[in-house]
Amino acid sequence: MKVPQIVRYLERNYSPKVPQRIHGVVTVPGTSSLPDDSTVIVVGGGIAGSAFTRQLLWQSQQAGKKVKVVMINSTNCNYCGGLVTNLAAETLESLYQLDIPSNLILKRIDQCVYINGAGSAVVDLHSPMTALLRTSRFGIEGFDDSIKDRILEGLEEPWLNSLVDIEPTIVTRIEPLTGAAKRWRVVLSKRNPDHTPIELEGDMLVVAGGLRALNRPMMQEFQQKTGFIPPPTIPASVTEIDTSKAVYNGILNRMVIVDNIIPGAVIAFIPKGEDWLTMTCLGKRLKKEELDIVFGHPAVKRFIDLPRASETPRCHTICGASIFTGPARNFYGDGWLVIGDLTGYGRVLKDGYFAAFLGAYLAANTIVYRGATREAFARYYHHPLKSFELDNRFGMGLFTANSYLQRRLWFANLLIQAARNEKIRHRYGGWLHGAIRALASGELTYRLILLLFITGCWGFFLLHPLKALRALRPVRTTPEAREHQHDTD
Repeated sequence: MKVPQIVRYLERNYSPKVPQRIHGVVTVPGTSSLPDDSTVIVVGGGIAGSAFTRQLLWQSQQAGKKVKVVMINSTNCNYCGGLVTNLAAETLESLYQLDIPSNLILKRIDQCVYINGAGSAVVDLHSPMTALLRTSRFGIEGFDDSIKDRILEGLEEPWLNSLVDIEPTIVTRIEPLTGAAKRWRVVLSKRNPDHTPIELEGDMLVVAGGLRALNRPMMQEFQQKTGFIPPPTIPASVTEIDTSKAVYNGILNRMVIVDNIIPGAVIAFIPKGEDWLTMTCLGKRLKKEELDIVFGHPAVKRFIDLPRASETPRCHTICGASIFTGPARNFYGDGWLVIGDLTGYGRVLKDGYFAAFLGAYLAANTIVYRGATREAFARYYHHPLKSFELDNRFGMGLFTANSYLQRRLWFANLLIQAARNEKIRHRYGGWLHGAIRALASGELTYRLILLLFITGCWGFFLLHPLKALRALRPVRTTPEAREHQHDTD
């Protein structure tokens, strides 16, 4: 069996499987499932909050339980690259019976360009991914709004009228209640006609506000009262780039990974149109002047030549963000739980959509059929999510090791030379192409990705020792000369 066939076998058989909706779930005798006429308050109307609300109402209808859901949402931007993997899209359809409407799809990504300080390599994707907007902007509907608008799709009376959506507003305080009919009070910035703050009371609290909520006084107070410990994070950033003034734009339907040209930063370009791309960065918050460094690199200019890149952000700024690197602790209790990125349970550095859909599904099913207790959440919500933990450690180890090794020109050059050599031998590439493809698409675990990287580099040494030795001792030429010398894609 040839190497490309082995890689394809791994991609077919070891990619994460699409979770399937469980039909006919019944309440376990002896458990305190969701009582009739309960009020569930959902703080956050993004991907996780909307998906949870739809699933809760759907399962309540299936179980014949009346429930009222109050969803509280602000209108902030969601700092995200807007690249939906096939796993996430198929999970949305499998668990929620929702597709991605064609009017939301801005690009179908079918190639990945990997760039580091030594050059570039082009990798074909196994199947196209979808580029879209998270939040409605620039006159284009966003993914979050599309899901929120379809929460009630397929529901019947009285569940069709069971959702109260309050937006735009901000939660200013969350208070647990004792000795009262309800268990939680939520205070909003929105006012009543008499100018007093709107107050809501509910039996169940679900926090789906995202990592950007962590520094708010409301969230800090919530942590003190519940013992919730947020996940560890690293800095990130995102901006929208206007490419209409590019001298040359050959990105087309490709996503681009720019690895450590800015030390400690892994940058991605995701095209959203002929004259527009989203730029994300893991590892640091980029400064505007650093855009000129990124777009000025010869390997980047081979695919897009954008003069004065620091003047091209469509919103005239680069937004700071955070990315979780590990799990949160104590993120559920009797009558409350946290979902989405705030749990830190998902694949680190990649595919938050899939994790949001899976976590919201598990949480809603647990509440309806198993009960809103700490014990129920631990067994039916938290336990299935623990499958991410071990692989995430490998993922963060890979990220840290790569940031260190990319500073060495010999390593960067070895990686590019080995990847290009694979492309010469077979269009689909080999071990390294499989690793880069999996980083882009999320199709393999980090453990397998690490194995593919190691196998690809060692295979290059064994099969092409002279080329490998030359790669280890690259001539100290300019980046322009190196890129021209290796222009073989």
